Amino acid sequence: MKKSKLVVTALSTLFLFTGTTLTTANQIQTVQAARTQGHVFVRGKKNIRLYKGNGKSSHYFAVPKKKYAYSAKKYLKIGRKKYLAYRIGNQSQWLLAKKARVVKHQNKPEPKPQEPATAYQEAKMKMPDGYTRSELLKAYQGHPSPAFILASMKGMDNNNFSRSQISESKEDDDTIINPAALTLDQSLELSQFSLRLINEARSDLGLRPWTYSLGTQKLADDISNEYTQNNKTIQDGHYVQGIVRACKANGLNLDDNYIEDMAGFYNLNQTMSITEMKKNIYFGLKQMLFGYTGSGEEQRAQQDYYQEWEHAGDLFNTQGSTHDGDYDYFGFSISRNNNIYSLHFINVATFIVDSKKYNTSFKP
Repeated sequence: MKKSKLVVTALSTLFLFTGTTLTTANQIQTVQAARTQGHVFVRGKKNIRLYKGNGKSSHYFAVPKKKYAYSAKKYLKIGRKKYLAYRIGNQSQWLLAKKARVVKHQNKPEPKPQEPATAYQEAKMKMPDGYTRSELLKAYQGHPSPAFILASMKGMDNNNFSRSQISESKEDDDTIINPAALTLDQSLELSQFSLRLINEARSDLGLRPWTYSLGTQKLADDISNEYTQNNKTIQDGHYVQGIVRACKANGLNLDDNYIEDMAGFYNLNQTMSITEMKKNIYFGLKQMLFGYTGSGEEQRAQQDYYQEWEHAGDLFNTQGSTHDGDYDYFGFSISRNNNIYSLHFINVATFIVDSKKYNTSFKP
């Protein structure tokens, strides 16, 4: 985890910027896949200061007369007053509502409910032509090319297991699970399902596969327990305190989130079939791989929903660092609070495992 200089540019393609140069422990970003709730349009003629979730000023600005997707809204306490704000971008920056207006969209017809799966086929994750590591790095640094955005849109469309009527097996259709209380066999199956998709995508880009490990799986389980016990979900962003506690308890001397990518979904049911869970995992991975911020498949043909590739930079070990092309140890877990399922994709880079400074007793 060597320190390196990182020029902080845009929050992906959201046209947020700063002139500050930051020193960071490594290039892995503390982000999660967010579901878009709507869009806001920035008022005025000057750059608008953004805020952190704790109400303090950030180094980022929103550009006037630009439209941003937002994934949450809440009241921020700034000084002695509270202001309504919208969370925009993949760094969880907050834009004050008084500096923006909500963009109204025409209501779209509700999608027809899917019929039960009638065919069986293994889910696949195939990267489209034009999606290369060199193009991904540009997108990760905030400058995606038009061709790369189109390739990402093609990837969202071509990889259709999450919206198809196909399942992997009749057993998956018939097996009902409690995702927040998986058996060991169920946990292993969903971890291997997630890892298989990640490694299929990595293989297409010529990268070494990630490796499932019991040590990382235990870390993943401990992290999901932190979310559960502290009533945290993906809507709160990464629960860094809990992640750090779990890391230290497992022998990793880390002081921030360098190991978790996260997706999630809302569901009133406490149980579901393995097929339904696999489709949610598949969609979450698609969001991260292709920079998609839509709340469902319906917006996948709209270019303005393709906005962040920091997850992809992590999943493909392509972040412009000295560790590009490395591979990670992997584990997967699920937590549930307030009818929200958070999917925890935990990946510990081999350079962390090999570091005497950062690995005190962790055994992957």
